[in-house]
Amino acid sequence: MRVPGGVLALLAAACILCTACGCLDTSSPPQSSGGITPIDLPEPEGYTLTEALAELDILSVEGGLNITGTSMHQVLGNRVTLDGRAAAWAIGLKDGKEVRWLTSGITGWRETSLPAPLPDDEVNMTGILSPEDLLAAQGDVIRPAMERLDASTVDIVLAEGVYTINIRSDARMESLAFRADTGEVIV
Repeated sequence: MRVPGGVLALLAAACILCTACGCLDTSSPPQSSGGITPIDLPEPEGYTLTEALAELDILSVEGGLNITGTSMHQVLGNRVTLDGRAAAWAIGLKDGKEVRWLTSGITGWRETSLPAPLPDDEVNMTGILSPEDLLAAQGDVIRPAMERLDASTVDIVLAEGVYTINIRSDARMESLAFRADTGEVIV
């Protein structure tokens, strides 16, 4: 099985997603004192990639992010539930020879500077299954691995016509690969 994007791109993607989600924040939680009671708010349910891309289109039209002339080469989803909702999405774009990364989380889309390589092949979202459709179609394959590892979410990498689903626990990780156009399992 070929892992698209290479190890460096996967490491860079993990850093981008962790930064977008705030999990690399090293500040300690505030001490509760003075009668202030901390309130635990529920974590946002996340967006499907389809919803996130629609939001990006609106933002682009409104002039928030200029993505005119760019091509998508990689998509990453962090902490994705089986209904396709992710805590964060990252998209690797090429603008000529320049590499640009956009991340979407609870604060919306923003550009992130990271000199990580991208695969050569462009991702054409109209010619492939959406992540939510793939997860729905292959739930019977993915769910047992999630149960074995006691995981409630997965990470998704889409590049070079392949979806790679990474399921991880504290001690182990399992990866599954699927054709992006048909959803067939790649052995």
